Amino acid sequence: MTRTRLNGRATLTLAALLGLVALGGACSRKASMAGYAPPMSVAAPMTAVGGGGGSAAATPSADRAMRITIETTLVVAHRDAAVSALRATVSGFGGYVSEGTVTGPDVGGSALFTVKVPAPSIADFRGKLAGLGEVKSDSEKAEDVTEARADMKARLRNARAEDQRLLDLLANHTGTLADVVLVEKELAQVRETIERFEAEERTLEGQISFATVKVSLETVYVPPSEGPMHELAAAAKDGVVSAKGFVFGLLTVTLSAGPTLLIMAAMAYVAIRLVRAWLRRRRQARA
Repeated sequence: MTRTRLNGRATLTLAALLGLVALGGACSRKASMAGYAPPMSVAAPMTAVGGGGGSAAATPSADRAMRITIETTLVVAHRDAAVSALRATVSGFGGYVSEGTVTGPDVGGSALFTVKVPAPSIADFRGKLAGLGEVKSDSEKAEDVTEARADMKARLRNARAEDQRLLDLLANHTGTLADVVLVEKELAQVRETIERFEAEERTLEGQISFATVKVSLETVYVPPSEGPMHELAAAAKDGVVSAKGFVFGLLTVTLSAGPTLLIMAAMAYVAIRLVRAWLRRRRQARA
């Protein structure tokens, strides 16, 4: 019995060590892949300026995983009506608005929206989008993430296989309680890794399934036409402003030159008095 128990304990300990080695290899692969950026095959940007913005989009090939980002700027007459039309268009294609900002009044204001649209419908969506106003600028970027997707699936598959090996080890254990606790600890770490991989996979799949479209809506402010009375009132207002400026300037010059003017006036007064006295003496002398 003692030999059998020792053999069973050795077997369980050896299996646990093998599991640790395999887990260490998986963790090493994960660490090495953490800083790894898979090569992206970036499609040539397709830019269209004008009313034909929708024709530039191309539906991604079915055998490639593409992450599409589009940026479009539209000039519209009324911002609020364009926002309502944009929301309706996005909803009609089965997409949704992920972020939106509205600034200023209906006429003269602007809006910036980030929407998500199913990738297979992106060409039709861009055609509808171009009809909301005048296309000022339009750009598209497509990233090939096929390799990144395959790598993620492989890492997740390996982690799930490791999870199953540890479960089998627990189901057939013949070792001590310490051995079981060790395996359960490793199992918890593997499952945490699986959850993280699954979250990353969901994020990547969402980016592939839905294209990101950033839509900027701009309006051109046109001042309303003014009547004759408004022009007269504006002229009167300008006249008052000009008069205030003249008076202020005159006071400024007077105050700055005041001392000098007083001295000059005193000198002129003395000169005039001297001239009058001289003239009076001459008239008396002639008489």
